[in-house]
Amino acid sequence: MLDLRRLRIYAAVADSGSFTAAATALYLTQPAVSQQMAILEREAGVPLFERVPRGIRLTAAGQLLAERTARLLTEMDELEDDLRRFGSGAREVHLGAFPTAGADLVPLAIRAYRERHPDIRVVLTPAHANDVVAQLHSARISVGLIWDYDFEPQPHDPAFDRVELLADPLRVVLPAEHPAAGEREVALRDLAHEQWIIRAHRPPYGQAFEQMCLIAGFEPQVAFRTDNYQAVQGLVAAGAGIGLVPRLSLTPRRQDVVAVPMAAPAFSRRVAALAGPAATRPPAVDDLLDVLRAAADTLQRAPEE
Repeated sequence: MLDLRRLRIYAAVADSGSFTAAATALYLTQPAVSQQMAILEREAGVPLFERVPRGIRLTAAGQLLAERTARLLTEMDELEDDLRRFGSGAREVHLGAFPTAGADLVPLAIRAYRERHPDIRVVLTPAHANDVVAQLHSARISVGLIWDYDFEPQPHDPAFDRVELLADPLRVVLPAEHPAAGEREVALRDLAHEQWIIRAHRPPYGQAFEQMCLIAGFEPQVAFRTDNYQAVQGLVAAGAGIGLVPRLSLTPRRQDVVAVPMAAPAFSRRVAALAGPAATRPPAVDDLLDVLRAAADTLQRAPEE
């Protein structure tokens, strides 16, 4: 019998194409995800993955399981919502969050929300920015955190209110001994000769780094793409190249790398929250938006390390 919890992990792996990316999205370790997927393959009795240089590729059986799993999980979420309406158990509000919001923004907001509403549980759901609208439409989440780049903003679904939270500026990550490590800011174009370690993005931002470099006036030399911001820091520390990452991703910060602000043209991620229209939102959701605004304001004003 297939285990539902493993199927949820499998859905994240199938969606991201990588055990490491799924682990980051689910706040698990990569070995834990790999172990669970090995068990799932034994339960299924057929190979579900093919290992490729930058992750995994689904077999035909794996693709079938991914499609059926997506439908099953949607039905399970809807069933849980329907059953919850019949009970008088603990009240809940569901927050969808992308991984880099989980280091500082989300913990600050949840802590403040629990102080305000000790009787309401905040249920945290992994949600890639591209998936938030679908999860809101299906009522799987009440509030969803999203981000987009300021140089290429994404269209807004008018069915939901967008609450701007903060600008998450990009930082150039350098080895501590790099000549520019002591600068107050550094221009991308002054680093045109460098090798770059870049975070791989899903569409529509698959070429976002290249677009930023073209705006700055050069074509970059990308040495490696990874699906993990901590891997960017590690490879930069090892001297494999330099990186460009959002400020929110720098928790925790390695001691052997330096994050330097960008000189103009500088770029940022815009972090926002989506929720249903104000006229129909329950007070619990409005209060969650309030604490998210306050947490974002705290982070925006906090000095960088």
